Amino acid sequence: MVKIQAWDTAGQERYQAITDAYYQGAKGVLIVFDVTKESSFSNLPKWYGRIQDATEGKIVKLLISNKIDLENNRAVTTDLAKEYAKKNNMMFIETSALDSTNIEEAF
Repeated sequence: MVKIQAWDTAGQERYQAITDAYYQGAKGVLIVFDVTKESSFSNLPKWYGRIQDATEGKIVKLLISNKIDLENNRAVTTDLAKEYAKKNNMMFIETSALDSTNIEEAF
């Protein structure tokens, strides 16, 4: 049996204290960014660093590119995201919450 708690903080700083506490007991973490917003991708090092600090790097990490249904508005390429994931020892998948592409696979 697996217990999953999903917290969508939308990267907001006001949730930092809450998320840091939950990282400590986590066995894995999903880090999701919006492929249509470069700023979402550029914030990954900050969130990745917090996860590393709170967990000593001993958890499974999955980087998720979301909103791939908006291909015409893409600001972050698949190759760039894959490179980031590989560099940081993370698994990687692209999803669309809108049309459910790869959602089950991500979990």
